[in-house]
Amino acid sequence: MGIRRWVVAVAGLVLVAGCDGGGSPGGASGGASPQGGVSGAARADGAVPAPSCPPDNLYGGPMGSGGEVAGTPGVFWGLLFLGGERLPAGEPVKIALRVTGSGELTLRAVGPDGATVDPQSIDSHDGSTWARPGDEWGSYWVFPTPGCWTIQAERTDGTRGALTLRAG
Repeated sequence: MGIRRWVVAVAGLVLVAGCDGGGSPGGASGGASPQGGVSGAARADGAVPAPSCPPDNLYGGPMGSGGEVAGTPGVFWGLLFLGGERLPAGEPVKIALRVTGSGELTLRAVGPDGATVDPQSIDSHDGSTWARPGDEWGSYWVFPTPGCWTIQAERTDGTRGALTLRAG
């Protein structure tokens, strides 16, 4: 199979894969992450396509060891700090974020049926041992309902990224 056919076949599979039940905002998808998230280049309207929703809400190991989730490739990463293995709905969760670009960071999450939430708090971190490019922030979120939640990030310089999680 030629490289062009292979790329078309993979692109087709990526487009039909996705989130069941919660839906990913905008219905767009695009490259892979450890949790099954996918992302691509910005759309014509400037929005970043939402990574596809992971198949479950299991992230990392027991005792809050959390798990890393890749968002927009080369732009956005999340590191979850959980009280167990699952990302809960309706309870506060700490998520460290790394976002490339420069300037102030704006965040919001879009969930099932277009619901939106802002982080309960966010503060910049001067440094850590988490080795991903970009500046680091600590944030606390409450995803009020089960389903797919896409955190959208934008820096003052126009850098944009998205990271999708499943709460439940």
